[in-house]
Amino acid sequence: MRFVDLPTDLLLAFFLDLDVEDVLSLKQSCRVLYTIGSLDYLWHKLVRRCNLPLNISLGADSSTLSGQELQVIVVKALKLDHNWRNPDAHIQRAIPIMRWDKSYVNNMHLLPGGKWLVATQLTGGFSAPHTNLSLWCLDDMTSPCIIKTVRIYGSATSCRAYYQPARHKFTIAVALGRDVSEWIEVYHISLDNPAAATHSESLVIPSVASDEPLRYLCNIDNLRICGDLLGATYHEIPDQDYIHPHQPVVETVHVYLRNLVTGATATFKACDGDWHQDRIAFELFRNQYALGYAARHDLSEQIISFYDIPPSIIPENLEPAPNSDSNPSFEGILSSRCRPPHRGSFSYRASSGSLEHGIPILNTMLFSGSSREVIIDRFSPPDHETRFIGLPTIASQAFPHHGVMGDHKQLGATGRRAVWVDFGAAAILRKWTSSRRRRGEELSAGTSILMPPSSGLPFNSKDICRIAFDEATCRLCIGLLTGELYICDFL
Repeated sequence: MRFVDLPTDLLLAFFLDLDVEDVLSLKQSCRVLYTIGSLDYLWHKLVRRCNLPLNISLGADSSTLSGQELQVIVVKALKLDHNWRNPDAHIQRAIPIMRWDKSYVNNMHLLPGGKWLVATQLTGGFSAPHTNLSLWCLDDMTSPCIIKTVRIYGSATSCRAYYQPARHKFTIAVALGRDVSEWIEVYHISLDNPAAATHSESLVIPSVASDEPLRYLCNIDNLRICGDLLGATYHEIPDQDYIHPHQPVVETVHVYLRNLVTGATATFKACDGDWHQDRIAFELFRNQYALGYAARHDLSEQIISFYDIPPSIIPENLEPAPNSDSNPSFEGILSSRCRPPHRGSFSYRASSGSLEHGIPILNTMLFSGSSREVIIDRFSPPDHETRFIGLPTIASQAFPHHGVMGDHKQLGATGRRAVWVDFGAAAILRKWTSSRRRRGEELSAGTSILMPPSSGLPFNSKDICRIAFDEATCRLCIGLLTGELYICDFL
């Protein structure tokens, strides 16, 4: 009996044990194997095992796509992975979408897929600061366009956007500051009528010490949106006028959650003591949030925790976590762990989060000042450990660096790719990729140059002040100190 004469269910079982690359090769051998290798059921299974960032349309569910559609997405991902790992592959083109300006882009968020960009520009100077909030469509690289611009009072410190495809609506949150005050503005922009952008609300985060609200200053560190759920971390600094001279100053980190539809709010105390705001990692998921921070007395160690969100806060379009506490408290913890310490102290310089098969993943990128290492970790709750395919609960990889400052770094949504500007003898934009298995062979993780000092592009790495990055397309948005803004395609 020939191999192709075996029953269909046996052939399908054989295909299910193959890697994606082997399936693509085998299905080209004959019509029978081509038919089996094109089945929707097969590709839905293969995608779940695929350890590459996939460029699936924003908000789309992979289970609703056909096998042919998934195959096209996977083939593109394989080609991009091959080129991203190539140390001789650099940025091919840089398209200016904003020319020289008196103000510069101080915050950016490139949504998954690289099609939509949210950016803020500071205008008006320090005496009367205002922020221009813009939503860009980058679908056509030859003609990028602004969908909507909103002028806001205050200086933006961060921005975040979330797209709901069923409603054709963007929800955009901006953290703003003026003098010693900080607050959050929320806007809704409909693609059906972008001119009618609505200002939802201004959120002034209340002090946890509600009986003495004026004795604290609030600094918003992280801002995240998931559907109609907004989350942020902030730290309260005691006002100098109320500090006792013989008592140590303690800055307290809190988590703030708000349902943007009902207005339900919850605030949790996360940690206090010897910490720094750069060492706080925070990501928001459908019914949990993840928090990472440095231990109080040992900055070479980090603590990672996953928490359930109270059902009273979760919007109707998101499912509550099972057995979560209805009382807004710091209960309902899923896991808490300390990772083995790395050499020297560190700072969180980037974090990201993703849902993989319904499991929350927290990705962190740390930069060690003493050992000059870039340390990239992926964390998941330990109760889901056995459900992963090719993804350990903790995956840690370290690489050398010469110095990274401010917002010159970005970690991909799934933690499998990253970019940063390395300031050594010459500023160099570097790229990183994680390890993965291919046809039984381990492809090692590594770094290489994404933009050499003499790149032929209209700017140099030393001129970069902001970076936004989408790992599924490897598209970058680069803001310069001159006020120029470029879209860079890797291929």
